[in-house]
Amino acid sequence: MAGKDFYKVLGVDKKASADEIKKSFRRQARQYHPDVRPDDKAAEQKFKEINEAYEVLSDEKKRQEYDTYGADFQQRAGGAGFSGGRAGGFDFSDLFGGGGRTFSSSGNPFGGQGGDPADIFGNLFGGGGGCQGRSPGPSRGGNAEHQVEIEFAEAVRGTELKLRIDNQQVNIKVPSGTVDGSRLRLKGKGHPGTNNGPAGDLILTVKVRPDRIFTMQGRDILCQVEVPLTIALLGGKIEVPTFSGKAMLKVNEGAQNGQKMRLRGKGVAKTKGLAAGDQIVELKITIPKSLTPKAKELIEKLEKELL
Repeated sequence: MAGKDFYKVLGVDKKASADEIKKSFRRQARQYHPDVRPDDKAAEQKFKEINEAYEVLSDEKKRQEYDTYGADFQQRAGGAGFSGGRAGGFDFSDLFGGGGRTFSSSGNPFGGQGGDPADIFGNLFGGGGGCQGRSPGPSRGGNAEHQVEIEFAEAVRGTELKLRIDNQQVNIKVPSGTVDGSRLRLKGKGHPGTNNGPAGDLILTVKVRPDRIFTMQGRDILCQVEVPLTIALLGGKIEVPTFSGKAMLKVNEGAQNGQKMRLRGKGVAKTKGLAAGDQIVELKITIPKSLTPKAKELIEKLEKELL
């Protein structure tokens, strides 16, 4: 390793603190650990290099000698090798709170002084080993994704679905006011875990079939209603469809095309913690396609009155 820049190997500045050096080493150890990248000789070599660099830079005395003499500080300062009185290997206990496990800076990447790769791997990755015949610890199953399609009325009122997904019966409660593209999560209904680990979740994407009349915006329901020109000019009442039957809406004289009016409480029904929505009615004023001679005469008189 003569001539190696240990700071560059660990990716830290020469003025880096001990904590920064430790964090960088742990990050790279996770990345290049032989259990993560088996049969990768380049990763194994990199793992040896960062271990050797950390063994020097984590020791205050060795770091000072290295900063003074460079990579050949052992010869210049009369050093006794990288073991530093650690029985020929690197002690992981300062990183992971282990029991004096060692990691040799040369030879076998798991060391030869009682080092247990399962313990090291468990400390690095929070698992239960994975080497030398040890069974890995419990692992959570992955999430499963599925799409369900419901009618618009079911989205407004809410519904319950019984589906069979991946050979398991799943009961799904779709809340009222569910909009197209909503995602529902069912805990523990995803892919099974391994070694008694918990199952993942089932994530459902809800597709709402469009309605011929209504659309939904939050907990409000929107629709368009045609209004005769005479009612738009003079005012009156029009009939409006709602999810709870038909309702009468009063239109004031002089109503404008595209004007929006509100029917309170006629949207998505009230549920626990959520107030009822409203129905928003957009007025679409209809113009006669043809007029009788008498109607034309009246319109002409009206035009004169409005000027």
